[in-house]
Amino acid sequence: MDSSGLETQITELLQRLDLRTTSQRRAIVRQMLNMPGHFSVEDLFLALGRKDVHVSQPTIYRLIPTLVEAGILREVEHRDEHGHYEVVRDRAHHEHLICQRCGKVIEFVCPAIEKAIIGVCREYSFRHYQHDVEIMGLCQECQKEVNGNRLQTNQQ
Repeated sequence: MDSSGLETQITELLQRLDLRTTSQRRAIVRQMLNMPGHFSVEDLFLALGRKDVHVSQPTIYRLIPTLVEAGILREVEHRDEHGHYEVVRDRAHHEHLICQRCGKVIEFVCPAIEKAIIGVCREYSFRHYQHDVEIMGLCQECQKEVNGNRLQTNQQ
């Protein structure tokens, strides 16, 4: 779904939940839909500030859980006591490789993981709604820096 369609869907959702569609909420949604990749509340707040849009962080913090619960946003990682989110769009489900050193997130699609999850759910008669796979480690650049400093990693 394109950004304008998602923006309309979110506005309708807010109305159904009896939340006013204020100019601040519309600005948050518009900016959120234009964020590249994963973002935190702080990233969203700073991006709005760069556009001279005055929105308080508490307003963003109050809106995010509503959008997560509605399936518009997905929390993809929780690092440094802060959640990072992505807009759920009509695209293939993907997993995440997360560098514990620099915070880089690499998205990947793996049909074998999807097939394994479906198989496990079938085996245990479990109804699957959603899953998240996050693999923590070191990205290629950080591995080079770590190895250059002669630090040991868990895997070679």
